[in-house]
Amino acid sequence: MRIRYGLTGLFFFWLILFSVYQSDAQSESGRIKCICIDAGHGGVSGKGGDPGAIGTSVQEKQLTLGIALKLGKMISERYPQIRVVYTRTKDVPVELNKRGRIANECRADIFISIHINSCGTPSVRGLETYVLGSSRNKENLEVAMKENAVIKNEKDYEKNYAGFDPMSPESYIIFGLMQNVHQEKSLLLAGAVQEEMVKSTRNHDRGVRQAGYLVLKDATMPAILVEAGFISNREDERFLISQAGQNKIAGAIFKGIERYKQQVEKNGSSESSVEKTEVVEETSEAEEAVKDLTYAIQIASVPDKAKHPARLFPGESVEELYSGGRYRYYVARNQDLDAVRKKLPQIKQKIKDCFIIAIYNHQIISVTEAKKLELKK
Repeated sequence: MRIRYGLTGLFFFWLILFSVYQSDAQSESGRIKCICIDAGHGGVSGKGGDPGAIGTSVQEKQLTLGIALKLGKMISERYPQIRVVYTRTKDVPVELNKRGRIANECRADIFISIHINSCGTPSVRGLETYVLGSSRNKENLEVAMKENAVIKNEKDYEKNYAGFDPMSPESYIIFGLMQNVHQEKSLLLAGAVQEEMVKSTRNHDRGVRQAGYLVLKDATMPAILVEAGFISNREDERFLISQAGQNKIAGAIFKGIERYKQQVEKNGSSESSVEKTEVVEETSEAEEAVKDLTYAIQIASVPDKAKHPARLFPGESVEELYSGGRYRYYVARNQDLDAVRKKLPQIKQKIKDCFIIAIYNHQIISVTEAKKLELKK
């Protein structure tokens, strides 16, 4: 009974906290004016800091800072009108629960946390990009546990994180209840960044994933966490230590941001045009637009076209859509969102990381944007 009470208390506290942060979320449309870049880890171990994963000749905190500063410089040089905010610019500790809040305080439109992975098997290498979500996949859960474990270096971490135990699988149930209103755009950003990193480095594509990262929990804007290689792999480590390697990773993230920026700002302009014409025109055009709006359950997102899509989910009609620089495969397409929601638990039994998407004019849009279109009907 005590365990149940403790988990209930944790859920209640975090859901209230999460709803408070979400109420202050940035606008879903409009131009990108501020980007917050988070260099993972930092500071001296034993003094409230954490070096992150340890390689043969370098620490994760050094690599993440190098990439973060290079990325920020690229953004500032190409888009001087965009404000770049860092969670740290030198080797200092920053508590996990403060990193997302820094992004909130500067009203950032994008939050990017940069990390380097590690594995007990030295042959494992490659690139991953994460969004906030449930860590039901064992591998995703282990990565999230490893990154979240740094809170144990913080003073009063049990109090500050409401008793959250980063090494207990039960603690991660809470992330299944946190449906980030910016999830769709986070996935769009993650897909663009992941594709550009793979294209630039030709490293192994380990995909876009969901996991319960504390650093993403409080961000009230599209937010992703990049794992830019494995420090435990000699080849990846050599690449990441080099200035050329860091520039390639930073450049790839920058290109992903640029692609995302162009798409969301274009969609924002389109929405504004619809809203302006709605004042002087009848609703018939809006009704016609809704006919092209459907919902579905995404089961896969890959950079290359699948040879046999039907094998991704036998027994269901698997459809394909190229959006955000990736091939998206989905099932259960329907104009009725509630019907898709009812189908979701059944699909999740086989594919834990599946989620609901909205499709409009052959592009994936956020469910929030889809609901706005429906209201015009």
